[in-house]
Amino acid sequence: MGWASAIFGIGGGSLTVPFLTWRSLPMQQAVATSSACGFPIAVASALSFIVLGWDETHLPPHSLGFVYLPALLGIALTSMFFARFGARLAHKLSPRLLKRLFAALLFCVGLSFLL
Repeated sequence: MGWASAIFGIGGGSLTVPFLTWRSLPMQQAVATSSACGFPIAVASALSFIVLGWDETHLPPHSLGFVYLPALLGIALTSMFFARFGARLAHKLSPRLLKRLFAALLFCVGLSFLL
């Protein structure tokens, strides 16, 4: 899942959630499991980008390898806030509506690839 999502430039959850629901996991559990898997994948990826870009000289200030620290901080802070919001929302929505919303998201991602 990580390899394919990196190739397409999308989050791993975009592929993990459909796979888990195909394997008969309820939608809420598929989203939660995908989110839990995303953290160690993100840490491993960030460490790889730090190591691979360590000796690069033409990077913007406040970079650690290929990781731009202000962006890392912004993404981490907003993710911590919105993860709680998303989890609450996922449990309030019906599984059918959640699947439809996720399908709409995937449609938008696919459309952005075509354009």
